[in-house]
Amino acid sequence: MKSALLLLVIALATASTVADLTQRLSNYAEHPFGSSMINLVSVNMKTGGSLNELKQLLQQIKDELIALTQLQDQENATFTRRSQVDLAKLQATLEQAQQDLDNQRQEQSSLSNELATLQTRVKEDQAALDRNGRGSSDAQSRLDAENADFATKLSDYSDAILACKEAQRLLLNLRGEGASLIQLTQDTKINLIQTKENFQKIKEILEAHTKKSSLTLFQPIIEGLAEMTTKVNPETLNNVLSLVARLITALQEGQDQLEANHKTQVDNLTRLGDDLSNEKQTLQVSLATANNRLKEIQSRLNELDGLINISNAIVEVTQLNIQDATRINELEDQEYSNQKVSRQTEIDIVDRLIEYINQKLSE
Repeated sequence: MKSALLLLVIALATASTVADLTQRLSNYAEHPFGSSMINLVSVNMKTGGSLNELKQLLQQIKDELIALTQLQDQENATFTRRSQVDLAKLQATLEQAQQDLDNQRQEQSSLSNELATLQTRVKEDQAALDRNGRGSSDAQSRLDAENADFATKLSDYSDAILACKEAQRLLLNLRGEGASLIQLTQDTKINLIQTKENFQKIKEILEAHTKKSSLTLFQPIIEGLAEMTTKVNPETLNNVLSLVARLITALQEGQDQLEANHKTQVDNLTRLGDDLSNEKQTLQVSLATANNRLKEIQSRLNELDGLINISNAIVEVTQLNIQDATRINELEDQEYSNQKVSRQTEIDIVDRLIEYINQKLSE
């Protein structure tokens, strides 16, 4: 009977303790840790355990919770520092990639403009080179024509002067006989007729390129020679000799002028040819330089296309990495915050239990 009564008292006391603890920890009744701690204290008191030992156990639990909180704080601080460093590296990588991308696009734009300018320059240089070729060909044709024309005219002048001198020799021989009226031999007649015909032919040949003042001398000479084919009048002979001498002088002057004009034309055309040749060399160098630069630019533009694709990829990947790292940091921060609140709750629960034990010890 006594034993049953004792058990009843203990049970009532235990029930009272659990109810009291539950009331004190009403805010944490649904908390797993709070429920476990209530059970721990209840069992200890139910089994008649030492309150001092229970208090020491609770204090130890609290110390461990505080230590765990401090460890979590340190780990979170370390993680935060590393995250900040990693984010800073990612941000630096992003900024560098964006800067590289901007520089590459600027270079691409600049080279594209230069490419367009050079392509226009190449077309212009090629057109100028074509004109130069036509000009050189024309200058050479003019020079060849000038040389051919000069050779023809020079030959005409030389033949005319030679014919005049031959006529002069024949006429001087006739005059050298000193007769007032010279009887002509058959050979002399033939020579005079041939000389007259030669003068007629020379006159026709030189009409195109001999001064008119020289041409006016031909007709009196031809007429005088025609007269002398029947009889040689000394007056006519002397007159013809004088005309022939004047004609020789005029023809020589004409030949000299021809040679001077030819030299001037050749010098001018040669100079023109040299100028065109120098211009051609300059254009060829310019064109070759432009074409080489075009190849360099095109090669660099192709290279830039690849670099821009790489930089774009780096920017996109780095942005994704930054987003992922930011989300991870946010999750870690939220987890740390939740753990900190949970740990503080556990510490508060232990504090309440220690207060309860102290109260019991003071009763």
